[in-house]
Amino acid sequence: MFEIKSDRLRVEIAHPNEVPNLTTRFDRAGFITEIVLDGVHRFCATEPNNLSHPSSGGRGLCSEYLFDVSAEVQVGEPFPKFGVGLLKKFEDAPYTFWKRYEAEPYRIRVEESKNIARFITEPRLCMGYAISQKKEILVMDNMLIMQITVKNEGEKPISIREYCHNFLTINSMALGPDYKIRMDSIQNRGNDVLSGHIKGDGHGFTFAHYSPSPASVKVTPEEIQISSPKIFEWSMINEASGARVDVKDEIDICGMTMWCADHIVSVETFHKLELSPGQSNSWQRTWIFDNV
Repeated sequence: MFEIKSDRLRVEIAHPNEVPNLTTRFDRAGFITEIVLDGVHRFCATEPNNLSHPSSGGRGLCSEYLFDVSAEVQVGEPFPKFGVGLLKKFEDAPYTFWKRYEAEPYRIRVEESKNIARFITEPRLCMGYAISQKKEILVMDNMLIMQITVKNEGEKPISIREYCHNFLTINSMALGPDYKIRMDSIQNRGNDVLSGHIKGDGHGFTFAHYSPSPASVKVTPEEIQISSPKIFEWSMINEASGARVDVKDEIDICGMTMWCADHIVSVETFHKLELSPGQSNSWQRTWIFDNV
């Protein structure tokens, strides 16, 4: 575990292949386990155990690549899980994100300085598929910036969806009406209860009451209306806590899901990558942590 920091932010990052960064789901480059603002407010939570599936080991800010080619191999053969490594297929079934697989991890080089961490994931060809990734995490004042570049180093075209699981909370405060999830880019959802205890709140969401049970809502690309090309913005505010986080995703958005449970909110915005061999794609996600 190591940290990068500014005058206001302290960010803890787990090294690749270090607990809890040992899953066969999440990108092992840039697995952020804690964020502390002004030495007071904490924003990271651990994936709960009361979901419809066993916990997959998520915490804080951890990314995932959706690219399942396990159906193309036989049981006992390897297939690529981008961000993780080559996984060994152990059953005649598709890749299942919460199950544990025998893995040969990708080699990831890490460069650390006071306020910047760089992760270089080296390509490894498998089934004709391979990518390289450069991920840079930078803190400045109260901002956390994640910049990513992926290149198709393989022999075949690839269609990937990337997203960052935001296992976020504000000081572990229970969900309820004090939390506001602001999303001005989505169509007005009114004030109805949409799913479980998630309630529409104009251009965004709030929570009708506290519930430890998970609930989620999905937003289709057709419901997203962004004024700036490839920029989707959202905020999580809790006035009772005195803190907030504002997020700007500069991505080719192809959908959004928000799920929540107990004291955790995870807004997941999906970035679309369609890469021919040799092609690259770059994108950026920015989190701004502040007082209300």
